Amino acid sequence: MICGLPSSGKTTRAKQIQKFFEDRIAAAKLETDDKDSQRIARFKVHYFSDETLGLEKEMYRDAKREKMLRAAQYSAAKRALGKEDVVIADFPNYIKGYRYQLYCEAKSYLTPSCVVHVGAPADKCEEWNNARPESERYADDLLKDLIFRFEEPNGMTRWDSPLFTVPYVDDEPEMEGIWEAMMGKKKVRPNQATVLKSATDSDYLHNLDKYTQEVVAAVMRYQGGGRIGGDVTVEGSEAPVTLPEKTVPGKQFQTLRRQFINLQRQNPIHKDRLKSVFVDFLNEQLAPAQKIENPADRWANEVWEDDWYLK
Repeated sequence: MICGLPSSGKTTRAKQIQKFFEDRIAAAKLETDDKDSQRIARFKVHYFSDETLGLEKEMYRDAKREKMLRAAQYSAAKRALGKEDVVIADFPNYIKGYRYQLYCEAKSYLTPSCVVHVGAPADKCEEWNNARPESERYADDLLKDLIFRFEEPNGMTRWDSPLFTVPYVDDEPEMEGIWEAMMGKKKVRPNQATVLKSATDSDYLHNLDKYTQEVVAAVMRYQGGGRIGGDVTVEGSEAPVTLPEKTVPGKQFQTLRRQFINLQRQNPIHKDRLKSVFVDFLNEQLAPAQKIENPADRWANEVWEDDWYLK
């Protein structure tokens, strides 16, 4: 996963990584006597970006169009995933909840993932954006908006780890480290949140109601203590509920809970995954409201209804 501010040089770094991997895989095909080389030789590199998918920058301006854009990004990456595939997702990936989605998707295939953060200051990004041809640049107001909304990766979290930060002054990313993270022999172990199982329990609806209530109750207890924003740990879920920097009313959580229950009635999942998937659902729905300082901002009251959590 490539991430960074818009016009920070993400595509340049992604192309460097793509060439490095393709060259190493091509070299492995010549070393047919070595078992590890035989394994590496079977891999294919898939590169995706907004440009390769025909997605326009202006789609980031409107919440509904951006939902479609991110669905296209996610679908492209998911279709290419496999145990002998390297997928380079050269998208902004600026929402931590979205990076968590991709992390879970990779883990469901028992394949590793990593994040490459292209570090560049905002003023340098503005300078580089202005130097682009007009047809390729972000509008000034959109660029500032995306910079404001960027959620920097944290290598302490599972979904942003391992994290490789590339300062804009460096010649290239830490290629050997990225190669080892993606192509090394460390096994990825499944967990309850990513292993698909059949939902055949007769008490499914009871568990669906019970577990979602427990998640909402944990959040309400957290907010009841006078705390605003931050991460709420939920027992039985790999990820916490990440709250925006404002109090979220209980009525909104109950509305989201009913939406989730209605969707899961039609698309049941194993009870062991219910809490984790509901937490992911809440984080995605609450994500547009994060980092909002102006309550009049158009993102403040936006409710997204992506269906990635049903896949």
